[in-house]
Order: sequence, then C-alpha cells, then structure tokens
Amino acid sequence: MSDMPGILAIWNDREEAMSGLFERWYVEEHIPERLGVPGFLGAHRYEAVQGTPQFFTYYDTASPDVLNSEVYLARLASPTPWTRQIMAAFRNMVRAVCSLERRSEPFASGGCVVAARLDDGLQEASLIEATRLCEGNPAVLGLQVWRAAQDAARAGTLESSLRPGGDRAIGAALVVEVMRETDAVSLAAQIGRSVGGAAKIGVYRVLGHWQAGRHWQAGRNV
Repeated sequence: MSDMPGILAIWNDREEAMSGLFERWYVEEHIPERLGVPGFLGAHRYEAVQGTPQFFTYYDTASPDVLNSEVYLARLASPTPWTRQIMAAFRNMVRAVCSLERRSEPFASGGCVVAARLDDGLQEASLIEATRLCEGNPAVLGLQVWRAAQDAARAGTLESSLRPGGDRAIGAALVVEVMRETDAVSLAAQIGRSVGGAAKIGVYRVLGHWQAGRHWQAGRNV
C-alpha cells in the first residue's frame, strides 16, 4: 500500500441543457456518495474563468490505493439512476488517479487555482521549472504536484461507459492556489511561457470545498 496521499482529478464539460440538474447532482448526491467511501477525505470543485474544460474537480484520498479499493470500484460498477442520467451529459472528460508527490508548506486554499496538466509524466524538466517559478511568486498560497498512479478503473467501468467519448488521462499536474483571479491569470501566463506547449493550463475559480465525515446512503445524507 502506498504511504503517499492520493488524488482523483477530473476535468470535464457538460451539456448546457443539463446545467441545473448537473449542479444539484454534484452537491446533493455525487460528492456525498464519494465522501462516503472509506479513505475519501475531501472534495474540491472549480469552474473555469480561462481555459478548458469548463469544470475541474478533485478528491483527496488517504492513498492512491483507495481509488482501487473494492468499495470504490463497486460504486463505479453500480451507478445510481441519477448518475446514469448525468454521466450521459459529460463531455471532454479527463480523469486521473494520482499520487500527491508534493504539497507546499505552508499551504492554504485561495479563491482561484491554476491547474497545469501534462500528458506525459516524464516531462520532468517542465514540471520542475514551473514549480520553481511558482515558489518565487508572492501571490501563491500553496502548490501541489500530482503524478499518475496505477488505476484499476482504466480498463473501463459501467460508469465510464456512460460518458460519451471516453476518458482521457494525464501524466502529471501542477495545481497552484492564489487569492485573486488577476493573480491566477498572470501566473498561468508565466507558467505557459515556462513550459511552452507541454502543458494544458486553466484558471479556475472555487465553487466549493467539502470534507468527509457524514455517512451517505443512496438518495440521502444522514
């Protein structure tokens, strides 16, 4: 079992006609369901102000192994009726099981994040250079470096089969917390110049943070 914390990272668009139902599903069912899986610690949702896809979501887990656990894989194999409806509206899905390779100390959450994802986790020089750039920026509240980990669901699950177009993966990501949108946009441009075309970079504002601790049953929080 890995002694590193885990991350489940998701980027996606969705059908505009499903916007209201999409948000209700996330808040009322999906996040509580995921946080009911042993080892899921927190959830974080964002919406793009610059870049694509429109939404960025990630979950903190005790280790990457949580995302290969029997309980979690059973959830992927048995999506709820609401989940089946919403997954059909997902577009341009990027999904990655990662290990948390680094989290800065001190670390604080801001009003926006810059998320730079690399298709190839071996682009070490680009990732290191971007991290160093962020460390010297006074607007940065904290940063995380993620690397792709073993993912038992990559072979396909019932839930993933509901999403049109399939799921793309990443090799690594740098996620940087800043207070203000102007700082995030400026930092994204600096990272872009640093790594060139190696990374796909987005600026995202916070939609919400959730912590585990409440039991979830199908259809309700208790």
